[in-house]
Amino acid sequence: MNVASPEELAELAVPSRSAVIVIDPQHDFCSEKGALAQRFGFDMADIQKTVPQLNDFIETARSRGVPVVWVREVFADSKMRASHKSLWGSGNDIWLIREDSKGIDWYEGMVPPRPDEPVVTKWQYDAFEDTDLQLLLESRGISTVLMTGFTTNVCVETSARHAYIKGYQVLLVTDCCNSTTPAEHDAAVFNIGTYFGRLTTSGDLANAWNSADATWAVAEPSTAIIG
Repeated sequence: MNVASPEELAELAVPSRSAVIVIDPQHDFCSEKGALAQRFGFDMADIQKTVPQLNDFIETARSRGVPVVWVREVFADSKMRASHKSLWGSGNDIWLIREDSKGIDWYEGMVPPRPDEPVVTKWQYDAFEDTDLQLLLESRGISTVLMTGFTTNVCVETSARHAYIKGYQVLLVTDCCNSTTPAEHDAAVFNIGTYFGRLTTSGDLANAWNSADATWAVAEPSTAIIG
């Protein structure tokens, strides 16, 4: 697996060209009262233990001027495809993150988005598909995405894969994402860190940003591939 070295972080995680992508820290994906726990009986302990770490990292990023982009998932009957409906229901039978339910709310343990922080609504696992995330990142000159959130093996991994395909440098912040089981989390970490990007931690990023010796690259950000 590709664990980012301090030198790589100094090159890739430049605050002016990086963005923290916070994937789906929502009631249905984090709370023991949410749909995943209630429907499948999943233990949400690992996810809930990760929330304070993610909150701290968000505050660290804010203090360094790194943009924080919030992503939330909503299942709306009018936007769901047949493949979605076959798994998650349709109409009044949609039981996960339904558009008119508490399930789409931010998890109560999360720090809330600031008024000036963009919120992207996605309609499936992928944060890029049928959203304006690409345009948002391009407008800010972002070339590196710092992937965080829930769950590592579904929406975080799907979005990280698409970010790689779009041409972004992908850094998975491994202590700021999690899944309902260690096996799922570990498998996603392996996939992303082997095939789609590099692995890092919130502590290593903070050290890179705080290092007096860090020399931030001054080249123009790479142009992401549209498609």
